[in-house]
Parts: sequence; structure tokens; C-alpha cells
Amino acid sequence: MNEPRFQQRFGHVVDRRPHGSGYGGRMGVYVVRDSETGEDFTFSYVDIVTEGFRTVRTGERVRFLTAPDQPGTAVYVIRLDLPDVEAHY
Repeated sequence: MNEPRFQQRFGHVVDRRPHGSGYGGRMGVYVVRDSETGEDFTFSYVDIVTEGFRTVRTGERVRFLTAPDQPGTAVYVIRLDLPDVEAHY
């Protein structure tokens, strides 16, 4: 039996660590904690799947994938707690 290449997980963003790259050293690495296992995974803004700005905030719920060839790394991160559009207009 073939194992799935990617495994879907759910979690909360628990930290953002400065990475020191990008314009003015503003890029960072995010940490998401798996809600089921408590395991932490890291990802960068390029792994966030969204339209517009690729950003998440600490505490937000996300859905993400993990790949066996990248242990400890989250990919295809999708925000589940989207802000209310009315609050911005």
C-alpha cells in the first residue's frame, strides 16, 4: 500500500521568529503547532496560500500539509480565521 505523499493537519500559529532576510530584515519563520499531536512545524510566508498579502498572526488557526521529505516543515498553509472584511471598510 502506498503512503500519501502529503499529510493534512490542523493547528495554531504559535510564534514568528525573525530570520533577518528580506527588505530591512523583516522576513521571518512562522511556527505552527499541530492541534492533534502538539508537534511544531516551521514555514515561511511563501508557504501561505492566499490572495493578496501572505501573512498570518500568532494564534490563528491554519490547515497545512507536511511532506515526508521535509520533516518539521509545513507547506501549503491556509488560514482558517479570515478577518471580517466589513471591519476594514
